Amino acid sequence: MSPLSAPTLKLLNSASLVGFSGGLRLYLAFLLANIAPDLLLVVAASFIIYATYTLDRSLDNKEDEINHQEFTGASKKTGLAVSGIAILIGIIIFFSKFQFSPPLFPFVVGILYSRGLSFGKKEIKLKGGSGIKNIVIGITWGGTIGLVIASTGYVFAATALCLYFGLKLFINSTIYDLKDVKGDLAAGIKTLPVVLGEQKLKYLLFSLCIIQHGVLLLAMGAGIIAHREIFFLYSIFVTGTVILCYTPAFESGSSWFQRKFRVFMIDGESMLLVILSILLPY
Repeated sequence: MSPLSAPTLKLLNSASLVGFSGGLRLYLAFLLANIAPDLLLVVAASFIIYATYTLDRSLDNKEDEINHQEFTGASKKTGLAVSGIAILIGIIIFFSKFQFSPPLFPFVVGILYSRGLSFGKKEIKLKGGSGIKNIVIGITWGGTIGLVIASTGYVFAATALCLYFGLKLFINSTIYDLKDVKGDLAAGIKTLPVVLGEQKLKYLLFSLCIIQHGVLLLAMGAGIIAHREIFFLYSIFVTGTVILCYTPAFESGSSWFQRKFRVFMIDGESMLLVILSILLPY
């Protein structure tokens, strides 16, 4: 199969929006911490996030054979090579800014996730547990944002933003799992949508949404982060709407908006929040 065949290009492009929106979350974290955004670090974060997801999709996963049939025949070697280049670029940029822990943190968490934890003779396997993957995603990217902000000396702001973005990414990744229930069931993977069902899942995610935005509101009220009411209002509107309205049926809906609802609301949120933060800074 050609390294630039149509399936390969789809594979390489599949994480582009995720990487871009992930970098913009770091930009928003800078704004919320009242720090001038470092655009090079934003770009580096986008490369690291893009590489992580492209790497995962370039590996052979049973569930992906069902959930992502558009990648069938894609050159996995090309995906691995592009992931490696993107990771290298991201690390070089971070290191040039004397930021050593943020680009390495995702890989440390990934290793712990894959290999589990050992306490003497007792081992705890993390991979495969219901909801563990979503917790790991939240810790990974919320923690990475927190580390970048903490390096500037704003430790309390870093803690609040780590919690906020960590919970957001837990919620978002769980919503994404809803569309992959068929493949996960076939592969024997017990994701939260598989275990809880849609109704109980919505109760859980609404509870986390309240906690997430409660943290944001308290941090704003205490002066730990900037007072950006438009950010708070749009964030809670988008998260609440997605939890309430999204179902796997949207993916095969008849209208263009239905088919793009998840992408627009979740991956497009960061871009719209950046635009709103620039146009309406207070």
